[in-house]
Amino acid sequence: MRPSETVKVALAQIGSGTDITDNLAQIIDAATAAHHEGAEVVLFPEYAMYEKRVVDGTFADMAEPLDGPFGSAVADLAARLGVAVVAGLVEVNPDDPTRPFNTLAAWSASGALVGRHRKALLYDAGVFSESSYISAGDLTDPSTVRIGDTVFGLQTCYELRFPEISRRQARAGATVLAVLSSWVPGPGKIVQWSTLAGARAIENICHVAAVTQSAPVSTGHSLAVGPDGAVLACLADAPAQVTVTIDASVTERQRQADLRALSVDV
Repeated sequence: MRPSETVKVALAQIGSGTDITDNLAQIIDAATAAHHEGAEVVLFPEYAMYEKRVVDGTFADMAEPLDGPFGSAVADLAARLGVAVVAGLVEVNPDDPTRPFNTLAAWSASGALVGRHRKALLYDAGVFSESSYISAGDLTDPSTVRIGDTVFGLQTCYELRFPEISRRQARAGATVLAVLSSWVPGPGKIVQWSTLAGARAIENICHVAAVTQSAPVSTGHSLAVGPDGAVLACLADAPAQVTVTIDASVTERQRQADLRALSVDV
């Protein structure tokens, strides 16, 4: 299906914590504001449901099924506002209750669950050992979801560092890479975040909509990048949001002009 000319995507950079009720209130406020700005899709960060500076055993205690209280509340919100919502949550793992999934879930504007992505490449660096507390998803799943006429590729945080994931999603038809993150802060991390987002956009002739948690748990600096690497919008480190108009047809035209762009294997 040919993508529609434009889709309005909101990057909702919230500051999630350990109070799920408060996190949901932030989501409701941000989605409502984005709706008033004309957004058709609202992206929230990784671990929007529940977040701490370091992943630990409490994430398993907070885990829910996708149709649990948190997921149901987000689905109801999407249906009430008539906007699609993608957000990160802690999904219960029936096979290993002590190690839930770090999941991105996508709800349509009618509130229907239309896709999910379980983070496959977990972040283990320094004192951060996500794999000790979180189960990995299926790395072979391209994790694309159609929202309206636009195909989004869903990625979580650290996965942005691996170009193969973006290429697989682009080959599967994604024209927008939605990267939901809680990008761990530190020296040089903002530069890495923005550089990787731009690289994935240029390599795959697609838009990248990358949203992360606000400071201090994350770097902030959510951004949207066009297929040519141009930054369409960028936030600072505080809670904020921005709505960008993405012209998916630009991706289609540029890919048709360079038929080798997504086909060369080395």
